[in-house]
Amino acid sequence: MRPRPIRKGRRADRGQVMLLFALMAVLLLAIAGLAVDAGMSYFSSDQVERAAAAAALAGVAYLPGDFPAAENAAWVEASRNGFTNGVNHVVVTPVQPAGTTNELKVTVTTSVPTTFLALVGFGAHPVTRDATAEFLPPIALGQPGALQGSALSASCDGITTKYCASPGTGLGSGGSNFYFERSEGYGNPRSEGDPYTPTPDEQTIKCGTPNVSCDASSNPDYHVISQPLNSENSVSPSYPTVAQYLNYTGGSNYLITVPAGNSVDVQVYNPSFAPDSNDQSNTQYTYHEDDGHFPGTASAVDTDYSAMSYTLFSVPTLSSDLQDTPISQVVFLPFDATCIYDNGTSCGNQPSYTWFPTATGTPTKVNGVPNIYHAWTSVLDTPTGNDSNLVDTTMTYNNGYGVNELSNTGTTTLYFRLEVDTLQWDRAQTCGSATCAKPEAYTNNSQSTAHKGYAVRLVAPTTSLICSQDNPPATSPPAACQTATMAAMGDMTVYTPIESGSTPSSFSIPLFQLDPSYANQYIDVDIFDIGDITFTGGPQYAYVGIQEPGGTTFPANTIITDLGDSYPMQGNAPVGSAWGTGACGGTETACFMTNNGGAGATFNGQWVQLQIRVPPSLPDWNAYWNLVYYVDQDAQAGDTFAVQVGFAGSPDRLLPS
Repeated sequence: MRPRPIRKGRRADRGQVMLLFALMAVLLLAIAGLAVDAGMSYFSSDQVERAAAAAALAGVAYLPGDFPAAENAAWVEASRNGFTNGVNHVVVTPVQPAGTTNELKVTVTTSVPTTFLALVGFGAHPVTRDATAEFLPPIALGQPGALQGSALSASCDGITTKYCASPGTGLGSGGSNFYFERSEGYGNPRSEGDPYTPTPDEQTIKCGTPNVSCDASSNPDYHVISQPLNSENSVSPSYPTVAQYLNYTGGSNYLITVPAGNSVDVQVYNPSFAPDSNDQSNTQYTYHEDDGHFPGTASAVDTDYSAMSYTLFSVPTLSSDLQDTPISQVVFLPFDATCIYDNGTSCGNQPSYTWFPTATGTPTKVNGVPNIYHAWTSVLDTPTGNDSNLVDTTMTYNNGYGVNELSNTGTTTLYFRLEVDTLQWDRAQTCGSATCAKPEAYTNNSQSTAHKGYAVRLVAPTTSLICSQDNPPATSPPAACQTATMAAMGDMTVYTPIESGSTPSSFSIPLFQLDPSYANQYIDVDIFDIGDITFTGGPQYAYVGIQEPGGTTFPANTIITDLGDSYPMQGNAPVGSAWGTGACGGTETACFMTNNGGAGATFNGQWVQLQIRVPPSLPDWNAYWNLVYYVDQDAQAGDTFAVQVGFAGSPDRLLPS
């Protein structure tokens, strides 16, 4: 008998296959779902990370000082990138990391739904990413505290007494008193030390070695804050008179920092251009405004003169000047002060001054001494007394900060910008638009050759007490503004009176200060026309060096790099600047020769370009980097030069996560 086949086992195997297929299908579905949903999660994570980075960069621009604005900017930027705080389970959290003032960390969390994994019980899951941005604050250029430049000594200011050769205080007495602020008329050649003039005159002057033209055939340099560089707005149409008294190429700018609870008055020393009979052809310390260009008496309108404009802006963010808003402006007209010097001894002992009404240009003589001459004057108020003809208040100060003061009654730091513009004698712009950006159309017949000396400071309102605990020499600052400060922005032009006497001498002046966040970063330091010094005792030498704060030595040659010397607007062109000479105390590249004996000034009309790698630590981050002069005996007269200091890159940057 043939045995019957057994079918039971096959049916059992078939059931197992179906079970295995079902299990594998679920597993394959899970794997496919995981791949798809994981990809979506990764894509979402990338979007979240980008949004966090964009929000951090947008918000950090408002630091230090205004965290509420930084927080709001971060929320707005995150929303633009598709992640609105509080909507669809999105949470955007901006915070300042502990111990920092200029960093912003933004964390973005969102809920990412699942598609395939939801079929097997896996729901939405959170994705969180963060980014930290840092804003490198502006470099404080100039000198510490709330005073930039030096006034004349009260005991020898050239009014009732003669100028001093060795004043006990004021200009020439040492430290930061070795220089005052300088602004030259647009008729001056660059070779005289101010690079921000279009050099229409003295076309035979040559700059640098070999003889390279620095006349009107070369394009002008621009201030760091100026419309051609897209770093300053053209002023709101609501303030047409303000734009009228600004220059298209920009002026000298000063950043005013007013912390919460502080109130300041902004004052300028010697605000009008007022040359007298002293051109510093001797050893007396003066503001050197005459400079040999002006007649002993004024008999007609002299277009060499300059009116001076002082404009204050509120600064909503340090990262851009395009949103700055004007809040006040005062224009000071020029006058001839020849008959004021030494109580008018050259004019029958009758002090008087001559000014030129802008309507007629006819010289007008007035007996007496203007209150603004060689004196501190507020630019937030109209001076009283016999100065009314010399002052034009074009915009009333009425924007809610206080009466004739910058008063901060809020809880966050406020920032302001003072812009100093050199105008023509009749208040007309020397350059007001792109149509006059080129210098070729200018001649000495229409452009001022003024040499303006001044100083700026912050004081407690209604007093002469200088603000800030950082002002040397150490004094007790007024409580009303003990933490307010002022520093030049981007660039500054100064004049340093140098009198060495019968022996070689050296002195240092504060140049700039760095925030600790600049550690290990690179900064560029460009110095223009440095070392134009004359010697009366035969061929001599002069040297200039840069010193780190907290000491008297120069940085090592691994810290500072000589990028070469540039002829005007022609890029780098090294000419052998004698780095590391023995007179500087070693082989450091931070010291270089500026006057080569009988060969004269090495850098006449040229930029010296340096790059400094900031050390990881300094003995005192609050201390200033110094500019040091070494001069041989019999060095006389002085040196007008300009400095630009800036970060070699974007100040807004993301930190490594």
